[in-house]
Amino acid sequence: MRNLPLLLALPFMLHSTVATADDLPRLATCANKVFNEISRTQKWSGKAPATCPPSIVVEKRHDGVLVTVWEIRNIQGGWIRSAFSGAMGYGELARKKDLANAGSDILERARHLDRCLDSINSTNNPLDCRDRATKSYLAGGESGVENDRIIWLDDNGRHAVAEYSYGSSSATPDPPADLFTGQQIKPGLTIDLHMKQ
Repeated sequence: MRNLPLLLALPFMLHSTVATADDLPRLATCANKVFNEISRTQKWSGKAPATCPPSIVVEKRHDGVLVTVWEIRNIQGGWIRSAFSGAMGYGELARKKDLANAGSDILERARHLDRCLDSINSTNNPLDCRDRATKSYLAGGESGVENDRIIWLDDNGRHAVAEYSYGSSSATPDPPADLFTGQQIKPGLTIDLHMKQ
């Protein structure tokens, strides 16, 4: 019960340390840099672009590539994880103009998700976004509470999903598993951008 005051105080501490403004657009910009690299070299180097967090996963899908970027920040009494995943088709990656348009769409979707996240954090209103939240209680060697929220746009458009999680345990949070489930692309593997769609 010694941790009870900390658990009660966590929501108030997190209220002042929620995802910083433009977190999702910044992560989406990093995803776009990875898409640009794949377009230019037809490979994923496995290295995070400059100024981007090192946590990046690239997946091959039947009609394109999915990139997930996430960042974990330690805060007093716990941690916060922000993540963004976006997708581009092989044809978009193969053509410069389509690549630029897809990158703009991904960034605009990230800004939209960011507005919804701000509204969720301030008034618990997801606006026109869809969201799913779960809360887990950890016990045993690592005790604490973990809150996970997935946010997406329900418009049948391009895949763009955000995750915002925070917790009070001292354990290192797992990667955002809900955001990627496909075949990960190993660094250096050639990606055929001219596959028939």
